[in-house]
Amino acid sequence: MTPALVMPALVTLALVMLAGCGIRPTPILTGGAAPTISSHELTVYLVSADGTDLVRRTRTYSGEVDTATAINLLVAGPTDEEKKLGLVTEVPASSSRVYAISNVIVLPEDMLKLSKMGQFQLYCTAVANRAKVEGVPSTGIECP
Repeated sequence: MTPALVMPALVTLALVMLAGCGIRPTPILTGGAAPTISSHELTVYLVSADGTDLVRRTRTYSGEVDTATAINLLVAGPTDEEKKLGLVTEVPASSSRVYAISNVIVLPEDMLKLSKMGQFQLYCTAVANRAKVEGVPSTGIECP
């Protein structure tokens, strides 16, 4: 056999062998829904190290969010990074959660005595996260 005939013969042999390799066509297989992660950016207001100004901070939160979620993040206190920046809170920690009932934020009893700056923190955090705030005098409150 001449080299000109050998090459086509080898290609034909390879095609015949591959065509009969036993792999049968399969239908399209569908998978389940793609996993989703619900991630939200929420705003909390902390107090500057000198205690005179509010500082706006954005935190990422994964999970279901309602009107009270940002307030609960505020009640949990500053993160390690925020502490390194000298930021503090005047909203007292509580062993109870803050709840939202019909768009009303219900604070635990152990949080009812708030300093003026603590009240500003709660107000600004609520407003920044689109909570409807009514019946709260907004005199002297400027949310940065």
